[in-house]
Amino acid sequence: MSSALNTDGRVLHGWDPENEETWDSAIAWRTLWITTITLFMAFCTWYLVAAIAPVLNQIGFDLSTSQLYWLTSLPGLAGGLLRLIFMFLPAIMGTRKLVAMSSLLFVIPMMGWFFAVQNTDTPFWWLLVLAFLTGIGGGVFSGFMPRPATSSPNASPARPWACRPDWATSASPSSSSSPRGSWA
Repeated sequence: MSSALNTDGRVLHGWDPENEETWDSAIAWRTLWITTITLFMAFCTWYLVAAIAPVLNQIGFDLSTSQLYWLTSLPGLAGGLLRLIFMFLPAIMGTRKLVAMSSLLFVIPMMGWFFAVQNTDTPFWWLLVLAFLTGIGGGVFSGFMPRPATSSPNASPARPWACRPDWATSASPSSSSSPRGSWA
């Protein structure tokens, strides 16, 4: 049962990528580009501490090896926990709201680290908080990664870019017998 595609409001109604009457390739490609950029920013935010931690002692911080390991491990731990939240949010909030909210959340750890590394008196506990906040990027990246593929039909050239196997969330079965999907 599908209804006509309605793009009048802020939320798309009747979107079915497998039905040409209720699918618009311009919207799908725009969604793909915007979510790809957001996922790139998410990965950059998540990777931030791994890039900064090795040089903290060189710029004047006095951190032990154990403290540096804690700083670099916390984004992965936080990303894993936050993934449990972000994998359900697209269906609850919608893609547009989630992309906007996620993009704004990336500013918090990015700006926090920008100011923290300029002051070598920044306490270790605050560096840990900032490292945990960079896990927002990991949570968004891993939880939201499958989402762009739901905008394009299985036969679309955008499907390989969307990084999602057909069996992950597709309501229609893949035309391929491969468990990795028809574009694998």
